[in-house]
Amino acid sequence: MDRISCLAFLLYQAENEEIQKAALQLVNGEISIKELKNIPQYLPYIREAEKELKKNTLNTNDVCEFVESYLYIYE
Repeated sequence: MDRISCLAFLLYQAENEEIQKAALQLVNGEISIKELKNIPQYLPYIREAEKELKKNTLNTNDVCEFVESYLYIYE
């Protein structure tokens, strides 16, 4: 799984609706991770997601299902 899909999956796990919307925009290519990092309220979530990604404990099937479920669905 690619890094952006994994980060979007991790961000979507947040209990914050704005972060979940940003995760969907990220997975659909409507916004970049660089653009998200420039939004101060998103930065802590992104840093946490990047730390989690480095641990390499993600189930790739879960990430794949997330991408399949939300790719091109977000409006």
